[in-house]
Amino acid sequence: MEYLDINHPEWQAMWDQLASFSINARDSLCVNEGVCWEYMGSTVDHHHLRHDYHPLTLKTEYIYIERAGAALRWA
Repeated sequence: MEYLDINHPEWQAMWDQLASFSINARDSLCVNEGVCWEYMGSTVDHHHLRHDYHPLTLKTEYIYIERAGAALRWA
């Protein structure tokens, strides 16, 4: 597991893609009772994010976002 710094070239794209999931309604934080999306780390293929109390589902949610270039490694 790798942890990306906020200055990493993939950082902003990761949060933009998180916001684009329908569950998030264009909101990359989805704050609910002081809880929001949390970056958990990245593997070679995915960024891992968790929300402990999502405002839409009121439960813990996980999203895995494919890293830039990951699809090319599958070809």
